[in-house]
Amino acid sequence: MKLSIKKILATAMAAAMVLSVSPVVANAADSKTTATEPTSQTNADAEKSNAKGVETVAANTSASGKATVTEITVSNKKAVTVPSKVTVNGVVYTVTKLGANAFKGETVKKVTLPSSITSLGSKAFTGVKGLKTVKISTTKKVSVDKAAFKGVNTKGITITVSKKMSKKNLKALKASLKKAGFKGKVKVA
Repeated sequence: MKLSIKKILATAMAAAMVLSVSPVVANAADSKTTATEPTSQTNADAEKSNAKGVETVAANTSASGKATVTEITVSNKKAVTVPSKVTVNGVVYTVTKLGANAFKGETVKKVTLPSSITSLGSKAFTGVKGLKTVKISTTKKVSVDKAAFKGVNTKGITITVSKKMSKKNLKALKASLKKAGFKGKVKVA
């Protein structure tokens, strides 16, 4: 009796493994550029999910499954939502950083960053025209590079953070913004 239960369990586990691998194999057969696991890539063209007001996105990806948005081309000058996930060669990556020069030279009034964001890179908003609001949707600690807003008059910019962000993370964000030379308002909403 014990032997037959072991055989049944072994057969069920083998079937489950075959079924879980099948979609990956099927997807790989559809496209020669489809990867099956995260890899490190630089300035890869990315397909964006849940992005609004964005025409194109380029990203650096890592083998850990994380992505840094390196370039965004804006299609809506009123409001842009940076994607929380990007797909490169069939692999989905979580966007954790807004990289150097990501919005360089774009015109946009409001930028919403995803809840997965943890870092704003050097010159991320350099040369952005018309920027009035940056909404940070995360509750995590966010670091801001000291040159993130270089060349931008930040006095008229309001950064809105989630009311669920801890006091400790809010304090760290404000300190990081101050070091970056940010002179606008930080509002909790």
